Order: sequence, then C-alpha cells, then structure tokens
Amino acid sequence: MPTQQRRMSSSQDVQGRRMSASAGSGPSVPTMQQRRMSVSSQSAQRRMSITSQSPDARRMSSTSRRMSIGAYTLPVPAPPLPEGLNNLLGKRFKPENIPDLSGRTALVTGGTSGIGFFDALELALANAKVIIISTTASWHGKQAEVDINAALQECKSTGSVVWHAVDMSNLKAVDAAAQKILNEEPRLDILICNAGIGQTPFAMTGDGLEKHFEVNNLAHYVLTLRLLPLMQRTAAFAPPGTVRIVMQSSELHRMAPSDTKFEFKEEVNSITDETLLYARTKLGLIYLTRELAQRKLATYPPGTTPVLVMAVHPGSVDSEIQKNADNGPMAKLKKLLTRTTTKTDEEGAEVCLWAATCTDINADNWKEYQGNYFSEAYGRPGGESNLAKDEQIADNFWELCAACVKEKLGEELR
Repeated sequence: MPTQQRRMSSSQDVQGRRMSASAGSGPSVPTMQQRRMSVSSQSAQRRMSITSQSPDARRMSSTSRRMSIGAYTLPVPAPPLPEGLNNLLGKRFKPENIPDLSGRTALVTGGTSGIGFFDALELALANAKVIIISTTASWHGKQAEVDINAALQECKSTGSVVWHAVDMSNLKAVDAAAQKILNEEPRLDILICNAGIGQTPFAMTGDGLEKHFEVNNLAHYVLTLRLLPLMQRTAAFAPPGTVRIVMQSSELHRMAPSDTKFEFKEEVNSITDETLLYARTKLGLIYLTRELAQRKLATYPPGTTPVLVMAVHPGSVDSEIQKNADNGPMAKLKKLLTRTTTKTDEEGAEVCLWAATCTDINADNWKEYQGNYFSEAYGRPGGESNLAKDEQIADNFWELCAACVKEKLGEELR
C-alpha cells in the first residue's frame, strides 16, 4: 500500500477508535476536537498536490494554505472586499512576504488555535523552528503540533513545531517552562505573546489573582523577562533588527476603565464587566511593551541593534475567544458593530507576523518601532489612547507586576 494511503487509513482508524471510546464512556468529544480530527482523506488529497510544486508555489495563497491543513478546518473565506474598503480597514502583510527563517527559533504562546495557530504555522512554513506553549487540553495541543508538522512535511518545509502544555494561570508553571527553554535552546529570535483570556466573566486563579490579569499580563511578564537574556545573546550574532518580541494587544484597550491606575492588587482583583477586564489587560500589554523598551532595551553596545519589542492590534477577528464573548452587554454591542468587518484568524495573524518578521524594519529604522503600538501593518506609532500613553500608570503597571511576581515566585524579577 502506498505511504499516503497507509497514512490516510491509519488516520481514519485512529479517529474511529477515538470516537468509539468517546461514545462508550466518559464525556462526549468536544466540538473543537471534532473540527481538529486527524487529517481526512479529502484534505490529504489536497495536500498531496503540494509536494509536486516549486518552492515558490508552495508559498500558497491563504485559501490554499488553509485547505492544506485540513485537520484545522475553518469556514471558506468570504469573497474579497472591494479594494477601497479593504484599504480603509487596514494594510495587509501577506504570509508570502515573510522572509526565509531557516536556522531561527520562534516561540508563540497560545499557538494551538486562533491567531496563534496561524502565527506558528506561517513561521514554520518559512522554515523556522517554532515552540508553542499554551494552556489547553492535551488532545488539542498535541493535535495542533501534529497538524502543522504534517503540513510542513507535505510542503517540504524545513520548519518544525513542538508543543508544550503550560498552565498560564500558574506563575510557577510559566516560570519553570521559561527556565527550561532558557536552558535547552541555543537561541530565540522571535517571541510572540499571543495567549490570552478573552471576554469571559471574572474569575480568580489558584495564585489568588484575577485570571485576565494573570494570564494576559503577568504570565507574559515572567516569560519575557526570563527569556530576554537568551534573546539578547541571539541578537548579538543575528542579522540586526531581526530578534523581536511582539505583544498581542488590541484596539479594545480604549475601553479600559478610565480610572485604571494599576497601583494595587486589589484594583486588578476587583469584579467588573468582562469586556473591561479584557480591555484593561490589553492596555497593560501596551505598558509592558513600552517599559521593556525603556527599562531593559534602552542601552546596548554601540553599532548594534537591540531586541525589538512592539505591541499590535490584530483587527476585529472572529476568533475562538471572541465567539465566547457575548455574555456581557458591552461585548454584545461590540459584536454587533463589528459583525460586517471581522477578519478570519488567519488574516488576524498578519499584523503580528509583520511585526515579527518584516524586513522593512531593520538596522536603519528600528528606533521608529521600538516600544511602540501599531494598530495595523505598516501603521504609524502613537495612535494608542491617551490613557495608554500615561507614563506614570505604565510605571505603576511594571511595579505591580514585579510585586505580584515576587510574592508568587519568591524572588525579584524586573
């Protein structure tokens, strides 16, 4: 039997056993698992044609790339918008614009679904080694790893993906994962801080912190500061301006409470509307970006380019976390207003990929990007809210993160 047929047969057999086991005992298989099943025969046939294409042809259009990873089946994209409206909604950075990333290593948090999945996929298609860490069920995370690596093999990419389960709501778990990567990886060129709790109701973590704040902000504070020395060592020999950190913020940061101060833990632990909880952490990521640039990356050897850090807005994305974001009145209003302009997850990944890889950002102009927030690819800095520009609150945010981390980890990390 040919290799491809054996793979298809094996995939179907495995899936049949999974579904039989699920039907026989225990809870039913979640809908997302059914959507991320082992590669179907139809999608496998689509992928078979990829191997015969030239390297340039294998950098396919977004629709073809989506079809090539049939285990991650999404709705067929809507017809393209008129050019004028498309321009109004923001500039585009297509995945085929990503340079060759051979020999480079990237880390994507929350890379098992949504925008993060396509961040990881596109970086790996460009031949990078990609590490994914996320808080997710074992079947879900492992299936993402299998799906992407299968697509990479069919596309003859030299990239790879490996997934690690990390509870992002447990700072000790995040710290342990970061230190493991720090000790095992010889380099880290790209860090995409994408994982996050969406617009979900207030909840506390086992660390005694509000979940949005701990997952969206504190976990990335710890991860970034632990991995920064490795990234700085990488920047010493990598092409200037190519070692970058990207924070996945949002234009929704404008809806953060106007009285946000980030002065005390009691403030972030206070119960409020889920959209406000989410928006406040997206504001926090803009502060984290600026403080990293000013506190950690402002000094560097003459003639060199430091690690670059930017915050971005992916656009109004019809992502998994947003599909669950209709419990509060503000979330419902936002969903109604953006229904006609939402992007797919794949399109939402473009801005992040631009910030992480665009060669137009280089040793000559990197200062224009360092520590700034961008609401679109090729956008102008300085468009964030006045609250996001407040230096005192940014300083409060950094100090609050440092205090919470010291309390939970028992050491100073700043």
